[in-house]
Order: sequence, then C-alpha cells, then structure tokens
Amino acid sequence: MFIRRTPYTILLLRISIVMLLFTASRIIFFLLNRGTFEQIDFTYFITLSIAGLRFDLTALLYFNVVYILLMAIPHKLHHKRFFIKYTNLLFYITNGIALFINSIDFVYYRFTSRRTTLMVFEEFSNEQNYAQLLYHFAIDYFYVLLIYIALMFILVYATKKQVVYRSKHSALKYLLINTPIMLVILTLTVIGARGGLPPKQDFPLNPSDASQYTRQPKDVAIVLNSAFTMLLSADKPKLEKQNYYHSKKNLEAIYSPIHYADSSRTKQRLNVFIIMVESLGREPIGFYNPELENGNYTGYTPFLDSLCQQSLVFKNSYANSRISIEGSPAVIASIPSIQESYTVSQYWENGIMSLASCLKKTGYQSTYFHGAPNGSLGLNSFAKAAGFDNYVGKKEYNNDADYDGVWGIWDHKFLPFAASSTREDQQPFFNFIFTVSSHHPFKIPDSLQDEFKEGSENIHRSISYTDYSLKEFFKVASEKPWFDSTIFVITGDHTCMAHYPKFKTDIGIYTVPIIFYLPGKNIKGINLKTAQQIDIMPTILNYLGYPEPYFAFGQDLFEENPNKFAISYVGNSYQILQNDWVLQFDLKKSIKMVCLFFYRNISLLQFLWLPTNKKHSFLTDLFLP
Repeated sequence: MFIRRTPYTILLLRISIVMLLFTASRIIFFLLNRGTFEQIDFTYFITLSIAGLRFDLTALLYFNVVYILLMAIPHKLHHKRFFIKYTNLLFYITNGIALFINSIDFVYYRFTSRRTTLMVFEEFSNEQNYAQLLYHFAIDYFYVLLIYIALMFILVYATKKQVVYRSKHSALKYLLINTPIMLVILTLTVIGARGGLPPKQDFPLNPSDASQYTRQPKDVAIVLNSAFTMLLSADKPKLEKQNYYHSKKNLEAIYSPIHYADSSRTKQRLNVFIIMVESLGREPIGFYNPELENGNYTGYTPFLDSLCQQSLVFKNSYANSRISIEGSPAVIASIPSIQESYTVSQYWENGIMSLASCLKKTGYQSTYFHGAPNGSLGLNSFAKAAGFDNYVGKKEYNNDADYDGVWGIWDHKFLPFAASSTREDQQPFFNFIFTVSSHHPFKIPDSLQDEFKEGSENIHRSISYTDYSLKEFFKVASEKPWFDSTIFVITGDHTCMAHYPKFKTDIGIYTVPIIFYLPGKNIKGINLKTAQQIDIMPTILNYLGYPEPYFAFGQDLFEENPNKFAISYVGNSYQILQNDWVLQFDLKKSIKMVCLFFYRNISLLQFLWLPTNKKHSFLTDLFLP
C-alpha cells in the first residue's frame, strides 16, 4: 500500500533512513576491523557512534542538496510520475555513491589506517592495471560487494513506495502555505551541512574535529564516515603556518632542518644502495620480535634475520608514511607525510633536496629502480624531481614474461636485475629499489608456490617470498666488485596488516625496520635509539662527509644525541615519539590540553595528562614554548 505524505515528511523520512544505513555501515566497519579497535568497548563505541551522527548528517546533506532543493521548493509537480521517477533516481544514485564510498573502507582502511579521501585517486592516477586490481579486490573481498548490495536493497525497499499526497490547494495557496516550511528546511540544511552554528570552535565541521570525541587519535575512524572525508578532501586546505615561537632564533636553538657539514668527518666515496620493501613492517621479522610467542616466534624473513646479525639494526624504528607514495619522499628526501602526501600536495612543484640531488654534486650517479609499469604511483615523476639520473621500471626491464600480471616484475627477478645492471664504472653510485610483490593480492610465482609457509595474515607468505628475493639480490650483489664499498639500507615503505595487538596501536602501525649493512666494516649491533625514515638521508650524507649545508627534517642516527624522535600523523592528530614517551596533539587544542602516552609496553597505551605550564623533556620544549 502506498504511503501518502507531504514532500517534507517524505524528505525527512528518507534522510532518516539513510542516516540509519550510515549507522549500520559504522557498525559493520567496526566489526570488520575489530582487531584494530580492541580497546573500544560497547559503551565507548556507542559514544563514538552518537558523535558520528553529526558527521553523517553533514555528509548526507551535502550529497542530497539537489534532492532537498527539489523536494523543498513548493510546487505542484511532486505527485507527477516523471518528477517522482527522476527524483527517486537522483536520490538512489547520490546515496548509492555515499554508501559505496563508506563500504570501500570496510577493507581499504586496513591498508591505510585512515578514512579514504580523494587522494586515493591521485595515488593511483598513473596506474595502468585498474582492471586487474579491481578484479582481485572484488574476488578477495567479495563480501564487501554483498554488504553494499544489501544496504542498497534496504534503501530502495524502504523508500520506493513513498509518494506525495496530491494537494487540493490552488498553486498560489500551496506556495504561500509551504514557502515558510521551505525556508526552515533550507536554513536547517545549511546549518546541518556546516556542522552547526558559529561561533562554535569546530564550525564549519572538518575531519580533525572528530578527535574531540575520542580517547586516542585512531578512534576518529569510528566517528567519521568515508563519504564525509571524501567530500571534505575536495577542497584541501593548505598547511597553515604555525607560530609557536617569538623568534626564529628561539626555534633554531631547539630544532632546525638545516644541516651543516662536520669538518672533522672524513669524506668517503662509498656507494649507497637503499632497498625499500613494500609493506614491510617490523612484525614479520623474527629478529625484531624475540619476545613474541614466549620466545618461539620465528617470523617470516629468515634471510633478513641472518642479515641483521651482520648489520646495525635500529630496533625502535618507525615510518613517516602509511601509503606507498609517501615512503620515497621520507626515505630519499627526508620529507615526512604530514596531513597529506607530499607528491600529491600543492607543494609538489617546490624544489627539494634529496640524497640523489646532494650526492650528484659530489660526482655520484643515481638510479631509481621500480619494477612496476612506468608511471605507477607517479614515482617516475618523483624520481625526476628528486634529481635521479635514471629511472628503471618495467619498460626498461623489457621482459613481460616476468610480469606478475598485477603490480610489476616479480621481485625475485627484478632485484637481482638491479644488482647485475649496476656496473663497476658507475661508481660512486646511489641506487634506490622499491619492491612490488608484497602487495595485495599477495601472489607467489608458480615455480615457488611450495617454498613459503602460510602466516597468520595473507601478506606473511608474500613477505617470505620478498625475503627470498632479497637473498637473491645479495647473492648477485656480493659477487660484484663494488659490493664491499657499498652502504646498504633496508626499510619498509609502511607497515603491513598486523596480527599482534602491539602492532595495531597508534604507534604500532608505524613500526618498520631500519637496517644499515656495511660489508667488511665494524658497524654492527642493536641500537635502541628512536629512528625514523626521514633520518636515513642525513645519516648517509653525514657518514659520507657531505661538504655542504642541506635541508632535511630528520637527524643523523650515528650522532650521539639523546633527543632522537619520530613523527607521524594519525587520526587527524600529530604524533611524536621520543624514548619512552609519545606526544599526540591537535593543532587546535594543543596549547590548551596535551596528552602524553607512556608506553614502556608499546602494546598498552596509558593516558597521562600533562599540565601545559610545565616543560617535560625535548617534546614539550619543541611544541610548548
């Protein structure tokens, strides 16, 4: 039976139904990512969900603004068949898109640890294998599509029989009666879309405002919805300049990104070979986790474990990135990802200093190796901007028989190729390799299917394969005349999907290895200083005795300094780690309230409220002048 209603009651009812579906999406998102939010109990989840209604409403009002206008304007077409047909179509399309965006993060959140924004299109804008990627995602995560279909079925079923009651008033009388109602609806729509009324601190509403409802930054993913973050990212705000210090001199006394040459250092002409492994967190590496499983954990990287015995290993090492396009700027140019990725930001065209550009001044040749199709992730453009002399990708490899059909040339083929194609007459050189195979859908070459054990996560077997590929690389490299005069650095671009709770915390999601291997040199052991990806560039330049001033946000890891730190951006908040402390703050509220987490046990984060009028260590000296 048809439900006869006015345009305004139907509008209210339909928005309410979509709001309920957004709440259902939040519950599904939470359940499918339960391991990431283990500390969220039922009561706290309800609190976060209630807070999330504000963000849901804002997103839905934006998505439905045209539909709202068509329904709110008083006219006598509401009961016409063509009007009903096309407004229904508009309603289903716009809200179908909103629900689809929300559904994507049911699984994509596991890879990024943040709600999706428009940056996802920029990140993959240069990919040539969309069909393969979508196919594998659809197969592996088919249940997401089924959930989305179920949500759309509910939406259509609950609204398709709602029709407008035919008014008996004349057109003029109908207009006079309903114009005030229209004005109220439009006013409320504007207020709701903006998130409330000024002078509220969080007006207009932004993703960062979700942090006011949470205990820890990563919980903002429960408050937010992906439709909201996608919309708000369309008008990306520029990073605002902050003025915490009275003068530049006061700031430079604490921290400066300008590094000056140390005249006491001996200039060395060592080669540099950095290997950045796709999705290599610290969890799969046995050497990094001797305490797991009561000391019985072996991990999935037997070769890396053996290499660590001959290397200088930074055990408290962290990424400054969460997605692949952020890893290269961090490692090569000492540029962390803060709020958005450098390579897709409005600062992309700014000139930068990097290992490639700096070492070129002292006679080094440089090559960026990446086995993906040329243009993938825009890394060939970054390599050029960073000053690399050469870029070698799938095209230059020139053998599609070794293509994995999804991401690029198999690692066990491409890594030895990078070693063998590096000639003695190219010395001194700086080479950078970014691997590709340890990535969804985690494929293994047919010839090696039986070589690697299954793990607690799908990626673990793929990590074992890449570890084997690293072994093949070093087998070739060790026979080269340049091997003994080369610094090798191994790290990950970001972490992988974690199994153990301590790798799912705000800190754990940034844990990657940082390993320095110098054959024939007595630089070995375990270093417990805090280390981060952006430290790699200044460490290498200083070790080589680079003679000129340079710009880098990181620090020299070989230098004696008790104030080593690591920075990251999590859940719309900034995070800095130093020794046993983590400072997390929101730029809007950091001066008023600072929360420090004490993490002697990294898996247990305890809140400690620090008065802002007291200074505790380098952290508060840096951020609370």
